[in-house]
Amino acid sequence: MVGTDLRGRVAVVTGGARGIGDAIVAALSEAGARCASFDKIAAAAPRSGVIYLDVDVTSPDSVGAGFAAVDKQLGPVGILVNNAGIQRVGLIGQLSFADWSSVIATHLTGFFLCATQAVPRMVEQQKGAIVSIASTAAFVGLPGRGPYSAAKAGIVSLTRSLSTEVATQGIRVNAVAPGFTRTQLIQQALDDGSLQEDWMVQRVPMRRLATADEIARVVRFLAGDEASYITGQTIVADGGWTIQGVNEAPAWLQKDGEPDKPAAR
Repeated sequence: MVGTDLRGRVAVVTGGARGIGDAIVAALSEAGARCASFDKIAAAAPRSGVIYLDVDVTSPDSVGAGFAAVDKQLGPVGILVNNAGIQRVGLIGQLSFADWSSVIATHLTGFFLCATQAVPRMVEQQKGAIVSIASTAAFVGLPGRGPYSAAKAGIVSLTRSLSTEVATQGIRVNAVAPGFTRTQLIQQALDDGSLQEDWMVQRVPMRRLATADEIARVVRFLAGDEASYITGQTIVADGGWTIQGVNEAPAWLQKDGEPDKPAAR
């Protein structure tokens, strides 16, 4: 058994079918939690003992049905990890309202809807932990990622507000802000040219991207009793990147007022 003991606890992880979400499911399961994944995509490699539910975190009805299914199959949730997220890249003035809305809905409204279901269940138990995946994008300027940055900043702020509402009822609310992490979402950005790996790595003092497992271990810590006196906080896990930040739009993103992608390598 790893240091964090989550035996007897039920965990819901949104976006748990791949990437950081899948790593979080693995980390919590390793610590003894019974896990359910809420996702709109099927897991490529389902993990033994994990319940995979088709849940749209932007829909109140879908989220409510998901938690009802968890109640029936596993019991009331004691750990909620808000990880579901999408990315749409574009400059303000050119980005569509549909793209803006879909990013905000998935990251931030999804947090609200899942917390709306989880908090009453945790209050009944007088114990619970909510951990949400924010991002370094909440703290630094990232041209082309306005909705993503806004949603992640909202997660940080909602984490603080919610933590003050439920602290006396035994519920802790925290967030993890990863830096550049080698996931399918990052790979998608590398493939479409909206990010370049050498550009990212040069700006990380540790000179590498994070692994999904490294982020998952921070989540597991915050979900467990080892973090029993931590609430309302955001732990930045970025290899030191936000020490430096980004001070201008890269040439490959914008040229003469118009978006410009680098040539394929």
